[in-house]
Amino acid sequence: METDLQLLGERVRRLLEITRQLSDENQLLRGRLGEAAMSQADMQQRLAEARARVESARSEERRVG
Repeated sequence: METDLQLLGERVRRLLEITRQLSDENQLLRGRLGEAAMSQADMQQRLAEARARVESARSEERRVG
């Protein structure tokens, strides 16, 4: 009986440790995901600006001849 309680206690301790580790990892991954989303939004904005510049240059080229 005492051994069963000790084993159960050890399992509970281990589960709590794993839960803390997973929570920490989850928080880190959420932070990285947020950074990646911001980076993606920045890249999309830069791409849109580059496309606008290219289109402007093409329009000017067609206008000038």
